[in-house]
Amino acid sequence: MNAILRSLLTVVGVPTLLAIVYFGFIASDVYVSEARFAIKSAKSGGTSSGLEAIISTPIVSTGDKEGLVVTDYTASQDMMLKVQNELDIRAHFSDSSIDALSRLPAEATVEHMLDYFRRHVHVMRDSQSDVITLKTRAYDPEMARQIAELVIKLNEQLVNDMSSRMEEDALKTARDEVALAEEKVKQASASVTAFRRSSSSLNPAAESSALLGIVSGLETRLIEARTLLSEKSAYMREDSPDVVSLKNKIRALSRQMALEKGRLAGESEFEMGGLIETYQPLILDQELARQQYASALSSLELARIEAQRKKQYLVTFIQPSLPEEAVEPHRLNRILTVMIFSFLAYLIGGLMWSALKDHIGR
Repeated sequence: MNAILRSLLTVVGVPTLLAIVYFGFIASDVYVSEARFAIKSAKSGGTSSGLEAIISTPIVSTGDKEGLVVTDYTASQDMMLKVQNELDIRAHFSDSSIDALSRLPAEATVEHMLDYFRRHVHVMRDSQSDVITLKTRAYDPEMARQIAELVIKLNEQLVNDMSSRMEEDALKTARDEVALAEEKVKQASASVTAFRRSSSSLNPAAESSALLGIVSGLETRLIEARTLLSEKSAYMREDSPDVVSLKNKIRALSRQMALEKGRLAGESEFEMGGLIETYQPLILDQELARQQYASALSSLELARIEAQRKKQYLVTFIQPSLPEEAVEPHRLNRILTVMIFSFLAYLIGGLMWSALKDHIGR
């Protein structure tokens, strides 16, 4: 019986006593700051525009992928190094006032420090609500809150950079199309300008309409002159001044009308027919280029609206808390845990020893 008691005190009592001494008198107080945030995006469900669209735009969740990215980034070496540069957490965690078992060794490597950082900065993501809970542990309440605030700030920068990159990629193609359409408009306008300078004609089509009006007027005057000549020839001699004057007028009108008709229907590139034949394709190209440019601008605006609709935000709805008291280590729980595991080890060891003695006895 004394042997059993001695073994029980050795296996269970000693570890429990050590746990009482360490957790009761040596272990440093740990302050925990907690915050909660989520990754959201503005997704409009209607077709409103302007201020109404902005006001009516709901903020909805973006899904699991962004939450996984934030979770991985928080536990990354890059995050640890940025926090170190801002707050010098190495100096805090390796301070001599912290107990030796909890303290970060001053000569710790980056890999060792990263493991230590992950134990003190922890994120949990709720897959149902996409809410991310951040808990930071430190040996000073203000440091715990500062670490939490900095981790959230760095994650927000990451989300903003990712969102801006996706927005830029989405708009790049649309902007390239606008630039191409703009260049086509410039080339088409330059071709029209060059034609007008070389032909001294601003708008052959409009000038052709004007010529048609001139020809129509000449035809009317010619008909009137011929009618008057026919009337006067009935009672005047052929060599009378009025008849001769009318004949000269008719000949002049006929020559002028033939000249104008020649300008209107001529095939030379410097006559109206040739000018119109050259001018119309240029105007058509210019109009098509303008329509393409307007379409490209519309596509760019739609792409911008869609990119804005998918823009992501890190929304912190529970700000990092400033701990008022140390909540870790859970001293009584740790002591009870050591005692229970020691007792289980004693029972398992005793059973194994009994089985071994029975086996040897056989």
